[in-house]
Amino acid sequence: MECKLTNIYFFIILFSIFPIIDFFNGLFISYNLSLPIGIVYRIFCFIYLIVCIVYAGFEKKTYTILTVFFIFACMMILLIQTVVLQNSVIMMFKDIIVFIKFFLWVLIPYFIYQRREKFKQIHYDGVFIATSLFFALGLLIPYALGIGNQAYENSDAGYKGFFFATNDMTIAFMISATFTGWSFIKSLTEKAKKKSIGLAMLYLSILICLILLGTKTGILYEVIFTLGMLSYFLFKQKGVQLSYRITTFVITGISIIVLLVIGKDFIISAVSGTFDRIVYFYHLYDGDLVRLLTSSRSDFLRGGLEEFASNKNSILIPVIGFGFEYRLIHFGRIGLIEMDFFDGLFALGLFGVFVTTALIVYFLVLSLRKRNRSINTIAFLLFLFYSFTAGHVMFSALSSTLLGLVCGGIILNQRSDEKDE
Repeated sequence: MECKLTNIYFFIILFSIFPIIDFFNGLFISYNLSLPIGIVYRIFCFIYLIVCIVYAGFEKKTYTILTVFFIFACMMILLIQTVVLQNSVIMMFKDIIVFIKFFLWVLIPYFIYQRREKFKQIHYDGVFIATSLFFALGLLIPYALGIGNQAYENSDAGYKGFFFATNDMTIAFMISATFTGWSFIKSLTEKAKKKSIGLAMLYLSILICLILLGTKTGILYEVIFTLGMLSYFLFKQKGVQLSYRITTFVITGISIIVLLVIGKDFIISAVSGTFDRIVYFYHLYDGDLVRLLTSSRSDFLRGGLEEFASNKNSILIPVIGFGFEYRLIHFGRIGLIEMDFFDGLFALGLFGVFVTTALIVYFLVLSLRKRNRSINTIAFLLFLFYSFTAGHVMFSALSSTLLGLVCGGIILNQRSDEKDE
């Protein structure tokens, strides 16, 4: 039988180690070593998913139609762009690499969908705990050794180790905090002491990583989510004695206060760099809060819209877009807005945005159904917010992989007695 648990475990291992791959990929780049293990890994994952999906066969469901149409439409857009814009083979190849990253968030959940009954036999959320651990170790170990890279020159803010994209890492640690925090609350409910201690240490490590990264969104989210998580346990968690809730809450609160006191110098040093940069850009932008909150993306968006609206290449461009490499070559910095909706619009056109939105809406509706709501729903909504405001989700291999795993979790949360679509 094709759908054996060994295949499921191989999938879990393959997509749990991607933080390790990205760490070594960044390490090699930092030391000018030409070893594209990140690209090789993603190509292998892509081929593996395609082969397994085709081998398993397609169910005649709405979800299958949306997935197949999405892949087919994107490939047609790529071919038409190559002809209309007269792109070279090299440019087409570079666009294909971006599409491989883009397809991961679609292929991963469909692979899970085909094998959903087998996946329900394992602890699927464990993949998020594993990736969270690898992300945390990948940032904290280099920091402790005094090596790695800063996001900003001449600033203590934005330490990113050997992970290169700060936005990617921010959403990765936000998602890690979400799943680790939720698992911690569940372990408290189950009174699993050893598990609770391990998850608490991991959650604390993730919070430290978010402070090191020093992004406005990441720091704000860690404060809101931590307070929300503790409030949920204290006031909303069912099946737990009130005395146990209060005791746990007090111990957690005291632990946080002690850690804040012990690590105040570290926290002040890490956060002050971020604060200084916010003040610097606030004055640089003459108090323009839109430019400040969007980190100048509003300026790039304005320029991108002008290029998109005034194109003289073909009447097809509004429909199919410019692609990815063409924009980077011809439009310079505004070739990358860093807001996924608009990057998708300019790269894939109205048609590309339509087919992408259709699939996103499918997962959104599925995740918001009353009986399907879970921590994956929160993670998916977080991805959508971050994708629209900060980008680096749909077209980044790291974020796209995580999004695919979250969508897979949404598929698995669908009740077996619901109508399968």
